Amino acid sequence: MTRKSSSLDPLYLNSIREACLILVLWLAAGIFTVSWCYFGGYLTHEPDLAAAGPDLVDLLGPFERFDRDPDSLTTPLGLGIPDWIFYGVVLPWLACIGLTFWFCLKYFSEDDLENGESPGETGKDP
Repeated sequence: MTRKSSSLDPLYLNSIREACLILVLWLAAGIFTVSWCYFGGYLTHEPDLAAAGPDLVDLLGPFERFDRDPDSLTTPLGLGIPDWIFYGVVLPWLACIGLTFWFCLKYFSEDDLENGESPGETGKDP
């Protein structure tokens, strides 16, 4: 027995659509933050011989281009926060706050829950 998408409850379809968007945004923010902070936060990316598992250099290539001179660490806007924290944590936070406002005000659909009818019901009393 197959179900057509038109037979599914619109509330369910809206919730799936919204949940997928939230999950994609959450994953994108997480991957960006972890990657930016990893590559920008360490002064050197030398492999650790005591580490378990495959070496990241073997998987992704050499990281020497991401090595930083301690003098290259800056504090943007004079806030006293290292640049990799500002660009890897603060700015993504601000972007996520903006996306949350957009999601709540524009994308989120307001569904009528007062109706109480299922898609197959006619609303007549037996």
